Amino acid sequence: MATRKQNNTGRTIVAIGGGALLVWLLWRGRGKGKGSGGNGDHNSTPAAVEVWIRSGDRIELDRVSSDLATVIVRARAAGKARLHVAGDARHGWVENVTDALRAAGVDVWSLS
Repeated sequence: MATRKQNNTGRTIVAIGGGALLVWLLWRGRGKGKGSGGNGDHNSTPAAVEVWIRSGDRIELDRVSSDLATVIVRARAAGKARLHVAGDARHGWVENVTDALRAAGVDVWSLS
């Protein structure tokens, strides 16, 4: 009898865990790919990040000082980046940032 009770407990745990996973997957995917014009469109197309390349090999992500690794991760998640170059930025630094973003599969738009 004890074996049968353990078996039912295991099934209950699996059913609850599976149900929780299903709810999480449905909630996570809510609104993606829907053309309703509501929040679904906002969630399905992430906004481009703004990358500012400054002098002294500095870089800003959405107007906040950052490092290149963080910029690449955030831009890869968005899929596209708007690139602004300050007039006093070193040419080699601009090329490094642009090449790194493109190598990460980011669509780079240069605006300067």
